[in-house]
Amino acid sequence: MINKKEKAWTGKTGGSRWMQESLIVIFKYINPWWLSPIIAVWILGYILFQKEGRRGIFYYWRKRQNKGFISSCWHLYVSYFWFGMVVMDRFSAYAGKIFEIKIDGDLSILEDKRGCVVLSSHVGNQELAGYTFKSKKPMYVLLYLGDTETVHKNRERMFEQMNLHILPMQMDGSHVFEMHEILSRGEILSIHGDRLFYNQKSISANLLGQEADFPEGPYRVAAAEDVSVVTMYMMKEKGNRYTLYIRKLSDGKPETMNRQEYMRFLLDSYIKNMEQILNLYPHQWFQYYRFWKEEA
Repeated sequence: MINKKEKAWTGKTGGSRWMQESLIVIFKYINPWWLSPIIAVWILGYILFQKEGRRGIFYYWRKRQNKGFISSCWHLYVSYFWFGMVVMDRFSAYAGKIFEIKIDGDLSILEDKRGCVVLSSHVGNQELAGYTFKSKKPMYVLLYLGDTETVHKNRERMFEQMNLHILPMQMDGSHVFEMHEILSRGEILSIHGDRLFYNQKSISANLLGQEADFPEGPYRVAAAEDVSVVTMYMMKEKGNRYTLYIRKLSDGKPETMNRQEYMRFLLDSYIKNMEQILNLYPHQWFQYYRFWKEEA
């Protein structure tokens, strides 16, 4: 059984194979911002015809950011534009473009001799971090392999250069055993902490003033291992500039907490950091489905 939320998000980058491969060639010679006028028009099609995505982003602005109706419509459009430019930056990275990146935080926290869990999210351009910083020890990225062949091929090529490896998400959940093996070897596991797939178990928590469901798996895995837990956000600035925010959530489970309490602590800390980032970059919330319970 497929989770309803996954039906609203196909996991695929828009455009045909020819279009995507053409972009990679084009971006070897031009800056993505040169295509911004085209993106500004192109996204209207997504806004008009992808109803679930439009409803999800409109709700985010109307109810969670408390904007008026007209203001929410405008911010919805701006959000789609920023997402379009983020996608263009990914293809630009495939073409070899170098971005100017400011680091806010300490990357050395990923060098813990024990394993480390990186709780990522669908906010900003998380994937670009994997194309930019070479990990000093193996990092495995749990991914749903539902994207296009062009994206998957180039993602795998870029990850390989940075000592990153793709850990495919399996429908039967068997990837969980490999996740524990990775952490037991003292390596790094990167996993999204904000999106449900298939019929995953969930944990409810309050984000921006309303209850939403988060996947239980990432927090259960992190709580079961004596590892550090961090969160990272790669946020787009103007032009080719990004800021990478990295924060440590925990050095390991405190003796005063049981596993269930520690899972809740990690989720609450993750949400607190996400709210801080959304306060700075509200247009880079890229959850194109009905995320909050109230929407359902």
